[in-house]
Amino acid sequence: MSMMERYRKIPLLTKLLVAMIIGIILGAVFGEEINVIKPFGTVFLNLLKMAAIPLIVVNLISGISSLDDPKIFGRVGIKIMIYYCITTVVAIVLGLLLGTVLQPGKGFVLQGTYDQAIETIPSFGDTIVGLIPSNIFASLTNGKFDQIVVFSAFVGVAMLFVKKEDRVVLKSGVDSLANLFNKLVGIIMGYAPIGICALMACTVGTYGAQLGGFLAKYLSASYVCVLIQIAVYGILLAVFGKCNPFWFLKKASPLMVTALGTSSSLACVPVGIECADSMNVPKSISGFTIPLGSQVNKDGNGMMLAITFLFAAQAIGAPVTMDMLIKAILISLILTTGAGGVPGGGIVTIAIVIDAFGLPLEVVGIISGIFALIDMAYTMMNCLGDLVGTYIVAHLESKDVKANI
Repeated sequence: MSMMERYRKIPLLTKLLVAMIIGIILGAVFGEEINVIKPFGTVFLNLLKMAAIPLIVVNLISGISSLDDPKIFGRVGIKIMIYYCITTVVAIVLGLLLGTVLQPGKGFVLQGTYDQAIETIPSFGDTIVGLIPSNIFASLTNGKFDQIVVFSAFVGVAMLFVKKEDRVVLKSGVDSLANLFNKLVGIIMGYAPIGICALMACTVGTYGAQLGGFLAKYLSASYVCVLIQIAVYGILLAVFGKCNPFWFLKKASPLMVTALGTSSSLACVPVGIECADSMNVPKSISGFTIPLGSQVNKDGNGMMLAITFLFAAQAIGAPVTMDMLIKAILISLILTTGAGGVPGGGIVTIAIVIDAFGLPLEVVGIISGIFALIDMAYTMMNCLGDLVGTYIVAHLESKDVKANI
């Protein structure tokens, strides 16, 4: 047996874990000099993003049209949105509780600047309007992922009302495209160990020196919250999915490692769908819920905003009242569910929350220095949450998803 054949027989999870460990070691040893291999990671990330949008479009259309009955689509949609809202609120509350107990900002002396323009908090109406594309080709060109998801969902629903014989022809074409792009993702994942290694090495090499003092305390609070939220997912899986959480985490490991390496929910959608397939989740459900979740289910972002709000308040000794905590929950929920409409990503949403409470924006400059280190953990939590919700809904909808106790 040749070396290449032996390599191919190694499970993908093993390859990714080894690649991540090697990347961490390389980053710690060589520091910022390791950025010379960054193009290898960027190529992997771009390849995933290249395949992600067409894969999401065809899988979402195929998944919804496979539900046959519009009532089933409505039932699945309601269940998954209830799950997304509940877990996001739980994540925000956990962030506030842990931030209050651990007090990551207590005694911290604010330094640094943030000179970007502050966006306003989008209203509920603005968030809804921003989801509807006026020109789908412009949305595709500009990477407006939330609008692409909405358009694909409408097309999938429209197919449910097409005459049966026409729907069969249309669905056959869409399914063929879905199989094509699934194969493409499989080819890209063959390159994943190299890409993950490069991305992890550059992250550790660039930010590893900033892990001291109060920033380490902030990071520790963030990671503890992530672990508790994963435990919450485990409880939900056991109660509502009749599933062994450890079995689930093993099946979801490729997704978690990819999320840690890429820090991109969009890039992880294809991997999430593959993990759902390995759990016998029907494509009609995973092709709908995972792309949707990558846009609206932002547990990690909500938790990040909550902890950062308390970090800033504690850093200047500002009192935190119950009214402020309730306001923080509501603002974080709006920003996370409508995150796709906020330009600039996580750093800008942090700035919006800090500005909303009149806290010093210097904290944004400080957090931005280690943002990659927290973003990777929260992205992993976002993607894992999408997969957990998908499995639970699939179990509630179909007995084909066997209980794994």
